[in-house]
Amino acid sequence: MSAPAMTAPLRILEVGNHKFFASAVPEQTDYFYSGHRRIPDLPLGPIRFLRVLRRLRRKEYDLVVLHSARFAPWHPRTFLPILRDRHLFAYPWLFAPYAWRLLHRFHEVPVVAVDLSDTFGIGRHNFFLLDHCRAFFKRELPADRWLVFFKSGHWDMPGRRWRQRRRNRRRMEKLRPISYGASGKPLRQRSTAPKSTDVFFAGDLFLGTTPRLDGVPELKALALEGFRIDMPEQNLPYDEYIQRLGAAWLAWSPAGYGWDCGRHYEAAEYGTVALSNYPTILRDQPFRDGEHCLFYAPEPGELSAAVRKAIEDKPRLEQIADAAFLHVKKHHTPRARAERVAIEVLGRRLDGSTAAAPVASVKKDEN
Repeated sequence: MSAPAMTAPLRILEVGNHKFFASAVPEQTDYFYSGHRRIPDLPLGPIRFLRVLRRLRRKEYDLVVLHSARFAPWHPRTFLPILRDRHLFAYPWLFAPYAWRLLHRFHEVPVVAVDLSDTFGIGRHNFFLLDHCRAFFKRELPADRWLVFFKSGHWDMPGRRWRQRRRNRRRMEKLRPISYGASGKPLRQRSTAPKSTDVFFAGDLFLGTTPRLDGVPELKALALEGFRIDMPEQNLPYDEYIQRLGAAWLAWSPAGYGWDCGRHYEAAEYGTVALSNYPTILRDQPFRDGEHCLFYAPEPGELSAAVRKAIEDKPRLEQIADAAFLHVKKHHTPRARAERVAIEVLGRRLDGSTAAAPVASVKKDEN
């Protein structure tokens, strides 16, 4: 009887302004930066681009991951910061955004697109990703997925006639949700630090979003009633932030510029229950209300009512915190999120083995 064939781990090429696979499996990922900020990651300059293209044509990579860009390469907010920060050494950084736009060509390796930005829209300069990728994973994906084309693919709200066009439907059908997820290596077990406050919140309130601005007066009123509200006005060092987060029963986590954010997952890791306004997006492996987190309606008085009800039943909060920690550990670590993408697009896990679950219907366009 012959021995089973050995499978090789997936090899990934990732280009963009986020480390998605590079943070999950750095030893399997070649990552190049193509953004406009001054960070130490290597840009995909001309020489590196030619080397990468040669490897792609040899099929030395199993998957190409391209991150959406906030601005087009020719937009002043792309090239002017590069010229300002890099001076005489700007040419590889100026080339990188154009290399990013060319990497879907000249090879047959599957391409996947990822958008982890705050916006619910997809800019027109990113439409080439929708046309050439196997699937487009978006963090802030509206419940009506057509809305990503508001004021970009359509002059206003995409209507019935526009939605019936084959090309537009093909683009929409590639959209998939992906979570913001836990930012780093997950804790082995959730924090069991003693609780000294009822609600914790740390975030930007100056020019903040309306869920934040509307909720602050309610939390201040709760403090006058005797609830222990920890709401620092200044930025905290990260270690202090984590300590105070873990010392609260509830972490108020209202929508920022996007609904999904790191606080949802940090709270779960440190034994605190996230309290958020109802989701406005289609979510990936979502937290369930009353099982992994607590949701409240955005109308006046609903946040206060949710806090009062939650604090009355602290054994239930303990159960929710336990379930949330296990949920994050299973579904929202960098590796778990990257593996879901690989299985969806390739039908293979990161270690190269065939996935047990069937692959979703993602087809390569016949463009």
